[in-house]
Amino acid sequence: MRSGTMDFISLCTVLLLIRFGCGVVSGATAVGGVMLSMPLLMMVFSPGDAVLLSTIMSMFATPQMAWMYRRRSSFRDIACLVAGCLPGCLLGGIVLSFAPVRVLQLMICAMLFCFVGLQCLRKAAAWKLPEGRLADVLAGIVCGFVSASVAMSGAPLGIYVLLRHWDPDRARGNMSLFYVFAVGGSLLAQAGAGLYRPELFKLAVAGIAGNAAGQYLGYLLGRRVDQALFRRIVTAFLAVAACVLLWRALN
Repeated sequence: MRSGTMDFISLCTVLLLIRFGCGVVSGATAVGGVMLSMPLLMMVFSPGDAVLLSTIMSMFATPQMAWMYRRRSSFRDIACLVAGCLPGCLLGGIVLSFAPVRVLQLMICAMLFCFVGLQCLRKAAAWKLPEGRLADVLAGIVCGFVSASVAMSGAPLGIYVLLRHWDPDRARGNMSLFYVFAVGGSLLAQAGAGLYRPELFKLAVAGIAGNAAGQYLGYLLGRRVDQALFRRIVTAFLAVAACVLLWRALN
């Protein structure tokens, strides 16, 4: 099904329901919401429009997340990530304007499958990312590129968080703050590439409302998640993201 077969009210209703459910997931874990929403959006919209709609809706969702987890976020933790994110977003926006989305999906899919496989090995799962600005900047470039090109920055960011071994509250706080920069950079890069149309902003309003309600509910539920469970949840969402990307690329 594609958007051309549905009227405006139906599309708004679908967006509201999708983003409410995925907002619950994002509010509880700060990762996974977009991974779940993207395949659902692509059942209704073309891949390109799904990416753009997700970016618009996330532009309003990420400040809410950052505010809810503000007490556990630290800009010092993500400063180098942000420094790398901005050029990564620019590159992703440029690539999205001409590269086949399928190629990008398969590249990220391969990365996720490799990482999830390593997480299943006890020794590999215990490995910690070495401290250093270069590693953080490179991670930020990857996150920015993925955010602007396929709107799934939570996938590489989830890998980064697991390798940092942050506790759940610190991870959610820092991821939420980072998303503000990643999504903002993605929107500017995509707009600069001339990809947006006015009707996309009108449709996004319903999704923004649903996401806001869902994220608050998820935030209340997320307080009950301990570190061991949090790592399992993030790893599971990364596995789901890899399967979703593979399905999208093959279809």
